[in-house]
Formats: sequence, structure tokens, C-alpha cells
Amino acid sequence: MRRTRRALAGTLLLALALGGCALSSAGPADPALVARPHGRCDPDLAKTLPAPVRRHGGLLVATVPHTPPMAYYAEDNTTIVGFDRDMSQAIADVFCTAAVPVPASLDAIVPGLAAGRFDVVLASLSPTAERRKNADFVTYYNGGQGFLTLSTATYPVKSYVDLCGRTVGVVVGSVQQGQLEEAAGTCAKAGRPDWRLNLFPDGNAAVLALRSSRIDVLYFSISLTQYVANRAPGVFRLAGQYKRSLVAVGLAKNSPLTEPVHRAVGALMADGTYRKILAKWGLQDNFLSGTEILKGRS
Repeated sequence: MRRTRRALAGTLLLALALGGCALSSAGPADPALVARPHGRCDPDLAKTLPAPVRRHGGLLVATVPHTPPMAYYAEDNTTIVGFDRDMSQAIADVFCTAAVPVPASLDAIVPGLAAGRFDVVLASLSPTAERRKNADFVTYYNGGQGFLTLSTATYPVKSYVDLCGRTVGVVVGSVQQGQLEEAAGTCAKAGRPDWRLNLFPDGNAAVLALRSSRIDVLYFSISLTQYVANRAPGVFRLAGQYKRSLVAVGLAKNSPLTEPVHRAVGALMADGTYRKILAKWGLQDNFLSGTEILKGRS
């Protein structure tokens, strides 16, 4: 399973390489990607960690390592790097412990939390009302959504109506999948043919499908779509942006870690560590001025 995940992690690099824009070549992880701003150890917060967290040597952090620049495998196909990875480690720093990454697929995240397979999730999760029925959330990022096309496609995509008649790729379990399923009647109301929805296991696989023209538009997080468009402007382009949405750390429902994680994120925002991590990944436009706990009724 681990080898399969690592192989999938290279599909985005392959997609860009096909267009003459490879992000990297095989070799050791780039030290510049691994180096990161550190949070300040808070002994009082460290005391709030539940005993199981202390026993397994740190926070078990679920991540989806196929969505650059948020989380992805470095050149060595072993080291996970990215904004979410740096944030998870900085949060663990505040607890005076380590962050142990647990690769997972997006659709398995919330069930995994409920089953106790990890302590927290940093995987560009939007705290939707449906997800809040089964998990707690601590906000840390001002995300959003984007529409990615090939650079040869000249049509704008500014709303769901612009998707009508086109083949649209989304990631299984993503907010975008749920939104398009809820908006299924959009094209009929506009008197246009329906879009055709294609599902992919992760962002890398979806980008590769776009590169090979198996889909017309990739609808995914603004972080990934901007990143791909900026890294390979001769191959891809950001055809449009959709509404902003909060991104949050996911925790099990009524987790004893919810309030401590909220305090840890607040500390990173207050001491400047959060801004430094955003700057490292070129994500300053997605700055969030404060953090809050979001819960929902089960």
C-alpha cells in the first residue's frame, strides 16, 4: 500500500514533465523544502496531551500527500513536505512533541478520525455542516476553490453554468464533489447540457487526467489549482476562482484535543510562525487573521 501511495505521488510530476515542466527529478529531498519555521514549546499545553498521544510518541496527523503545495512527497518519494506538513509540525512543536504523518485518502479522513487511526487531520479540509456532524474543527487557513484547464482552452469558468456540457474532474470525498452533486440541476435550469463528472482518488491523478485531455476542467482547491498553473503556465491555466472557504484542522467529535489545538494554532498566529509558513509556500494571500472552533450537532 505504501509503495502504491508513493507511486501515485509522482503523477503530478509526470503530468508536468509531459509538458516539459517537471517540478523535480529523483534524488534526496530538497533541504529548502524540509527546513521550516518552528513553533515555541509550551510546557503547560504539553500537559494537556492525552496519555495515548504521549505513548505513541507524538501527534498522529492524517494527511493527503498528493496535493501540492499543501502536502506531497519530495524527490526522495519518502519525505512529506508542504504547507499542511509544516503547520502540523509547528502545532506539535507547541505541544513539545513530534508530528507523525499518516498518509490517507480524502474520503477516509473523517471515518479514520472516528476510528481513532489518527489524532488530528491537516488535509485542506473545509468544515462543512455535514462534516461537523462527525468531527470538530479548528480553522487555520482561508482557502477556496479553483477551475484548472489546459492552457489551450480559452473559455472562462466563473460559475457552475460554465461547466455545462464539459467533462469535469473532482477528487473523491472532496467538497467540490459534494457541491457539484448538490447543484446537479444547474444546467437543466439554464437550458444547457449537463456536465459529466469524473472522480479521481487524489489531485495528482486528476491533474494527469487533465493533461491527457480525459477531462476538460479540474475543480479542486485554489491552493492546488494555483500551484499547478503557476508551475506549468505553458500547460495549464487557472480558468477561474470560486468562493472562498475556511480550511480547518479536523479532530474527532468532542476530542479532548480540540481546545488545546485551538490554543496552539492561536499561538502560532500570534508569534509570527504561521505567517512564516505561509510565506515559505507562497500562500500569503490565504492568510487567516484568527482561529475558531467549529462544531456541529451529531
